[in-house]
Amino acid sequence: MPVVWPDCTSIILTMKLTAIFLIAAFLQVSGKSFSQQVTIHHKNISIEKVLQLIEDQSSYHFLFKINDLSSSRNVDLELTNVSVEQALDQCFKNTAFTYKIINRTILVKKTVDLPDRAANNSFVLQKIQGVVTDEKGAPLPGVTIKLKGTTTGTITDTDGKFTLEVSDANSTLIVSFIGFTSQEVLTNGRNVLNIRLKEAPKDLGEIVVVGYGQQRKATLTGSISTVSGKEITQSPAPNVVSSLAGKLPGLVVNQRSGQPGADDPSIIVRGVATFYNGGSGSGPLIIVDGVERTIISRLNPNDIESISVLKDGSAAIYGARAANGVILITTKRGKKGRPDFSFSYNYALQSPTKVPKVLDAATFAQVYNEGNFYRQSTGSTYTTPPGYQPFYSDAAIQAYRDGSDPINFPNTDWAGVTLKNHSFVKNYNMQVIGGSDNVHYLFSFGKLKQDGGYVHDPQNYTQYNFRSKVDVDINKYLNIGANLSGTLDTKAYSTVASNVQFINILQANPTITAIYPNGLIGPGRLGENPLLIDQRGYDNISETPLYSTFTASFKVPHVDGLKIDASYNYDLDNVFEKRWNVPYFYYQYNVNTKNYDRIQGSATGTTELTDTYSKYTTTLSNIRVSYDHNFRNHHVAAMVGKEQQQNTFSGADAYRKNFLTQALPQINYGSSVPADQANGGSASSSARNNYFGRFNYDLDAKYLVEFLFRYDGSPIFPSNNRYGFFPGASVGWRLSEEKFIKDRFPFINQLKLRATYGEIGNDRVGTYNYLQAYNFGQNYVFGSTDAPGIYSNVLPNPNIHWEVSKKTDFGLESELWNGLLGVDFTYYLEKRSNILAIPNLSVSQVLGFPALPAENIGKMDNHGFELSVSTRSKIGEVTYSIAANLNYNRSKIIYQDEVPPQEPYQGFTGHPFGAGMYYKADGIFHTQAELDAYPHDPNTRVGDVKMLDLNHDGKIDSKDQFTFDGSVLPRYTFGLNMNFAYKSFDLNVFLQGQAAAWNYDNTFASLGTTDFANAAVERAQNRWTVSNPNGTMPRSDGYQPGNSTFYLFNASFVRLKTVQLGYTLPQNVVSKIGMNNLRFFMSGFNVITWAKQISWADPELNGGYTTYPQQRIINFGATVKF
Repeated sequence: MPVVWPDCTSIILTMKLTAIFLIAAFLQVSGKSFSQQVTIHHKNISIEKVLQLIEDQSSYHFLFKINDLSSSRNVDLELTNVSVEQALDQCFKNTAFTYKIINRTILVKKTVDLPDRAANNSFVLQKIQGVVTDEKGAPLPGVTIKLKGTTTGTITDTDGKFTLEVSDANSTLIVSFIGFTSQEVLTNGRNVLNIRLKEAPKDLGEIVVVGYGQQRKATLTGSISTVSGKEITQSPAPNVVSSLAGKLPGLVVNQRSGQPGADDPSIIVRGVATFYNGGSGSGPLIIVDGVERTIISRLNPNDIESISVLKDGSAAIYGARAANGVILITTKRGKKGRPDFSFSYNYALQSPTKVPKVLDAATFAQVYNEGNFYRQSTGSTYTTPPGYQPFYSDAAIQAYRDGSDPINFPNTDWAGVTLKNHSFVKNYNMQVIGGSDNVHYLFSFGKLKQDGGYVHDPQNYTQYNFRSKVDVDINKYLNIGANLSGTLDTKAYSTVASNVQFINILQANPTITAIYPNGLIGPGRLGENPLLIDQRGYDNISETPLYSTFTASFKVPHVDGLKIDASYNYDLDNVFEKRWNVPYFYYQYNVNTKNYDRIQGSATGTTELTDTYSKYTTTLSNIRVSYDHNFRNHHVAAMVGKEQQQNTFSGADAYRKNFLTQALPQINYGSSVPADQANGGSASSSARNNYFGRFNYDLDAKYLVEFLFRYDGSPIFPSNNRYGFFPGASVGWRLSEEKFIKDRFPFINQLKLRATYGEIGNDRVGTYNYLQAYNFGQNYVFGSTDAPGIYSNVLPNPNIHWEVSKKTDFGLESELWNGLLGVDFTYYLEKRSNILAIPNLSVSQVLGFPALPAENIGKMDNHGFELSVSTRSKIGEVTYSIAANLNYNRSKIIYQDEVPPQEPYQGFTGHPFGAGMYYKADGIFHTQAELDAYPHDPNTRVGDVKMLDLNHDGKIDSKDQFTFDGSVLPRYTFGLNMNFAYKSFDLNVFLQGQAAAWNYDNTFASLGTTDFANAAVERAQNRWTVSNPNGTMPRSDGYQPGNSTFYLFNASFVRLKTVQLGYTLPQNVVSKIGMNNLRFFMSGFNVITWAKQISWADPELNGGYTTYPQQRIINFGATVKF
């Protein structure tokens, strides 16, 4: 139906209409070039209905004022196969309407908005003509010219010209256009006007979401990175956080697993700056639409408008929870205009990025024989013991190799028989956005279905999500809104942990049958055959989080810029888990009887059921008073607010075993014997109370100052340490606005220096450490009676409080040649103190308690830089934009209460978080002479790793371990995002990577061990043997006294993270089938990885090939809009 143009003519300023007119001006295309035929046979039909019929039969769209047409008389039309122009001429004949065609948009307006003649019979009509140009004299199409105080107005044509009739020779015209400063022009009796608009200051229109508000990017003084929802949806990753890796400077995202529904990456902002509890409290605070969320992985990416990351002192407004940074996610809202309906469908194939190649049966048998020989031989020269017989004979090894007897001598490719070649991901999304003058709305619905990668595993993940967002202007002062969203998550897993399952596959003995020719499933390694996974029961988890937020915003009358905002939020999250274990069986071929023996594989041989229910609620109320006003060239903005939050948790669990039948996995059908039952439950509640505020001032958008604070109360600490004040301040200087820069360097569009400082807290240190804790379970004997009792195993600390982070940040932002080059650079320094740590050294351990209380004694430093470079331009018909970022971070432990190291190169103080202790490897011992000539551990033999004697005392012991100055956390991360557009085609290519990260893979060291575990091909290649003394890899079943750098691998990599190629059908094609837009695309995720050293596994996985692998996704999709 036609687009309604309400009385408020400022709607012409909307982006959609402006874009249409700009394109028309650029192409100089006359709307009359579209010679389309229409047929209308109607009597007494309204003009609005006529326009609807023309829209339905052509590719045109109409813009008009609804009140104009609603008061017009009906018309009679008998038209057959006439042009659109002819139809309109007949429709508007003898009426007060005229029209103008610009491209495929037809503007309908009254010839003039006349005053009421009955009220005034003496008016004199005056025609005003004019042209609107920019500062260089170029005409501006689509500019709005409005008679002040009325709804009368018009817009400029493609040549920037306009005509407007007014009744007062001394009228005031308001001239406005996006990207330019609005003007009020007095006619002063003139009939011809030449109006020049000045460009608005660069970037002032771009808005960035900050804590409890928004700010203009140009005058922003904090270090805040942003990414749009559009960029996020370019990735087909089922997890929205995975799409952020490499996108945002300072944000480190590492995905350690690809398991459906459990692939949440780790998120770190500017490195880890705390070592409390192994750095577990180092994650950022996550805020979605103003409310704290613990998990954002399952947000529908199509609902996201933008993501901002607060990295410096600007996070102080969130107080005691923001020391590790803050991620702000804003979801889309409704907008004024006709409903825009969109639907997208994605169908993807996924497969592991890398499945390690392991030894075949013949090589495995040979390697195992070697290890078995070394274990039984004597001396470092490996003298053969009397009567030694290899475990696998030469004939058996040959049979494994040639496959002549697959039942007795199989060559099982366990990955091949247990892993799917590919599994599927399906994604559906529907969204409706629209609104009127007073009501804006958004409705969305999505479904995601992701299958697991195991052949016989019931593993899969299903997610349904919805969002309903409505904003209503009650009047020009009051706006209310409601934001409702929810998710239904269903995870279907086996009772064997996914990582354990993957280990069972890769370490499975290839000389054991997986499945016999008759279809019976064999034993696997140690009775753990992955093909039996679906017979062992299931572990199903369903979660239904529901989120609701209600808002009100009131603009105080007669006080320009004064506003009161209030919100109330209620979250409810229910989680239910049913874990059902049942006995399972496998078959073993009996060479004596030639039969297949059925063997029970379950250790307990019973049925077991555990039901667990958890309920989480959060209520959050917030009220803010803000003031924003310009006093000539002085801009002042201030905001203060109060927030209260309450969280509750309650949970219950029940366990039963020995069910009469497997057909009824319900708690009430389990055994009634008390020993076969267990019940439990728990509950907790907490609350927060805080005050916050921000003050901003700028002079001519050139000199910038900001101060913010939070007075925060945390439930984690005792009453005497519960509240704290967290301030932040920043300054900025836009040199590009200085006259000496503008005159000498006109190509500089933006050049800004900024600095910030903030003191922020971190209270993620566990709850109730200040209270004496007691446990049940320790019994006491009274006489001859064994009575249950309680006991305490830890001392409380009544003086604990939050960690304190002092953040300093210096930055430079620039844009040159209208975006042809942009460079941003930031250097930051963080000093973290009061880190909770157990005083292992300074307090005597002989106190009668198993554990001492933690104290605020630790200190860490954290520093680094962020560099972003971007360019955008057009070459011929190709439009492109390229953005790259490089991030460096290094942490250092300043103080922790550790036992004094034995040597100066030991200990963790002075080293990064995550550093480890290793023996320094120097190849392997190739000969007995080499072994005899160098210090070594008594158990070391020829073919083992050679450890350096770092303290030169002639022996290898713990004093030769050193602190390796690196960790699994990358020191460098980087990303490169490239977008290209040519006619109807668009291409996005995104590369991401890391450097100076290290993975220790102890499992990779395993070869030829007594547990018959298989190993990676790379581990066995060129290994040392008696017949290959020059081998570079250690011998089978090798020995080392402790972790060594031999198995510490450089985890640097570059990955083609995302690539997407799209094609949008031409508008004149899709309009004929009733659509506004139709786009087809193909995309890939984790497409190709180039690793520096780790070639056998995905280098991003921490744990080598014993982790469920990341997934490579090839996606095909389409998006249609109506």
